[in-house]
Amino acid sequence: HSGHIGILGVDKDGKEWYQVSLGGSDGSALSGASVAGKAVGPSFSAAEVPEVIEAVLGAYRDHRTIVDGRRETFIDTLRRVGPDPFKVAANGARFKAEEVNA
Repeated sequence: HSGHIGILGVDKDGKEWYQVSLGGSDGSALSGASVAGKAVGPSFSAAEVPEVIEAVLGAYRDHRTIVDGRRETFIDTLRRVGPDPFKVAANGARFKAEEVNA
């Protein structure tokens, strides 16, 4: 997937699961060279996806820089800090969603 944040639906034993990827680029002038996003981990259940996306966006807000009133874009933040903070946030949301749905 070429989105900076991508969500791909997959079928596992007749149930809906979603693969979340980060860092993709479509090759446009704004995004840089065309590259597929990298998965943040194993697939997430449909119930987990909203929490996972919120967690990824929270990691972005926590790590982005603001210079002269301009906020760093998601993709620039991801490239600067690397995927680990986003993966930790996404997988932390997985466990939170499991507790809520238990």
